[in-house]
Amino acid sequence: MKKLISTVLSLCLILTLLAACGGKPAGEAAPADSAIPTADSGDAVRVVLIGNQKFGDNGPMDDMAAAGERAAAELGVEFKKIESSPASFEEDIRSMSQEGYDLVITTFGYMSDATKLVAQEFPDTKYAAIFQEINTPEEPVANLWDAVFRGQTTFYVDGYIAGLATKTNRVGFIVGGEEPGPNAEGNGFMRGVRDANPDAVVEFAYASYEDSAKAKEVALAMIDKGCDVIQGDCAAPDAGIIEAVNETGKDVFVMSCIMDYTDASKNFVGTIKMNYGTAVYDAIQAVVDGNFPGGQQGIRDITNDGYYLYWEAYDSFPERTDNAEYAAAFKDAIAKGKEIEAKIKAGELVVEFDPIAPDWNRIAAE
Repeated sequence: MKKLISTVLSLCLILTLLAACGGKPAGEAAPADSAIPTADSGDAVRVVLIGNQKFGDNGPMDDMAAAGERAAAELGVEFKKIESSPASFEEDIRSMSQEGYDLVITTFGYMSDATKLVAQEFPDTKYAAIFQEINTPEEPVANLWDAVFRGQTTFYVDGYIAGLATKTNRVGFIVGGEEPGPNAEGNGFMRGVRDANPDAVVEFAYASYEDSAKAKEVALAMIDKGCDVIQGDCAAPDAGIIEAVNETGKDVFVMSCIMDYTDASKNFVGTIKMNYGTAVYDAIQAVVDGNFPGGQQGIRDITNDGYYLYWEAYDSFPERTDNAEYAAAFKDAIAKGKEIEAKIKAGELVVEFDPIAPDWNRIAAE
C-alpha cells in the first residue's frame, strides 16, 4: 500500500511540475504578446505621428495631426505627435517603436530610408509612410503601407489655367524641395502651360518647405523677370510669395497648394488642396479593424480627392480682384480648367508621372 501511495504522489508531483512549466489545456492558444490591438481586442491602439516639418502652421503636419486627433475621438485610439529632424529621423522612429506603439506614421520622402530600415527591425509594429514610396513589387515591406500622392494631374490643370490667363507669356513655379512627387507636380504644371499656350515660358525654382523668406526671395526674382502668374508648391511658405506680390503692387497673380490666401491678397487666384489627413485616418482605421494593408501602396490623386482643386476660391477670384482684364482672363481660363479636370477624371487625358527635376527646355521640346 505504501508503495502504491508513493507512486500516486509521484505522478501528481510530475503533473504539477508540468503545469507549472507552462502547459495549456488542449484547444487553448497561448496569448501572442506582440499582437497588435484591434477593435475586438478591447485594448487601445497606440499611434504616433512623427513629422518632419513643424506643427502649428496650418500646413500638412496639422492636417495629419487633426486626423489623428479625430481617430482618437472616433476610434478610441491613443494618439501622440512629435516633431523630428533629419539628424534624428532614425532615432525617433526606433524610439517610438521600442516604446510599443502599434502604428508609427512618418511623413514625406525625407523619412523614407529611416522608416524602411526601422520597419524591418520591428516586424510586429505597423508603419504608415505618408507621401512616400517605399514598397515595390520586387521588395515589399510586409508591415509597412505607403500612401503615394500623385499631384501632377491637378498641377496640370493649374498650369493650363496659368497658360491661358498670362498676359506676359511668362509664369513661375516655386516648389519647396527636390523630391519625386513635387518634381512630377512641376512637370505637370509645365505641360499644362505648354498645352494651353505654346508661346509661354515657365520659370522654375526650388525654395523651402519651412522658410517663407526663401519663397519670397524666389518670387521677387521671378517678378523681376516678368512673371505675371506664379504657382506656389511650398505649403506654408507660399505666404512668402503672397508677401512678394503684395509688396511690389504689380499685376502678378498667385496660385497655391494647400494654403488658402483669399483673405491675404486680392491677387490670390485659388489653391490646390490635399487630403493628407484622410491617408492618416485610413491607416489608423485599418489597424483598428485588423486589415492593415502592409506591403502595399495606396495611390492618392485627383480621382479620389487625394489632390483636388478648391474651386470655391477660383470662382470667387474675378469678384475679388480689381483688375478687370485679368478677371476676365482668369474667368475664362478657370472654366476651361474645369473641362480639363473632367477629362482627366474620365480617363480621356493622361498626365504622366515624371519625377525628373523640372526643366522647361525639356518639356517645351517634347
